[in-house]
Amino acid sequence: MNSFLVNLFLYYARFPAQKGVQQLFNKGRSGLAGYSELEAKIKDLPEAIIPEINNYIFSSNFEAVQYSVNNLIGYYLFVDYGEISSTADRVNNNVETSRMAITVAYKTKSFSNDIIEQLLTSEQCLQYLVQIRNTMLREQQTIPWLKELSKSHDIVPFGRSDLSSVGWSMLFERKAFDMFNAKGR
Repeated sequence: MNSFLVNLFLYYARFPAQKGVQQLFNKGRSGLAGYSELEAKIKDLPEAIIPEINNYIFSSNFEAVQYSVNNLIGYYLFVDYGEISSTADRVNNNVETSRMAITVAYKTKSFSNDIIEQLLTSEQCLQYLVQIRNTMLREQQTIPWLKELSKSHDIVPFGRSDLSSVGWSMLFERKAFDMFNAKGR
C-alpha cells in the first residue's frame, strides 16, 4: 500500500493523538482492500508529535468534514488534499501539481463571541501549525514526497462559524513528474 493519498494520510497521522486518528476507523472492519492494513499501520505509529491535537480529519468532502467536526471538541488537524493539475513539459513528461491545505483549529461547543478567547485559541493553533510546518521542512531531505513541496506557502486564519472553529491553515503545493506512477510517493 504505497499511494499518494495513503502516504499523506499516514504522514499527518503522526501529529495528533493516536486515539483521534483511530476514531477514523469507525466501522471497525471493512471489506475494502487495504482497510485493515492501514488500521494496523496507524496502531504501529509512535507517540504523537503534538498530543494536544486530539482529533484528525482527512477529507476533501466538506459535508464529511462538517459531520466530523460537529462530533468533536478541542484541537483538530484537518488535511485537505485539494485538486491536482496535470500538464506536459517540453518532452511530454506529465507534471502534476497538487494543492493541499493543513489546518489546526479548535472546536468549541458553540462559537465563542469573546474576542480574547478567539485570540488565545488562535495563537495556540498557530503555534501547533508552525510546529507541523517546521517538522515538514526538517524532513524534506528524508521523505521523498516532501522534497517535491513548493518553496513557498501561505499561512492564513481559519475562522468558521458553521464549524464552530477558529485556527490557522497552511496552503501549499507539491509538484512532481508523474506523481502517480512513482513508487514510494
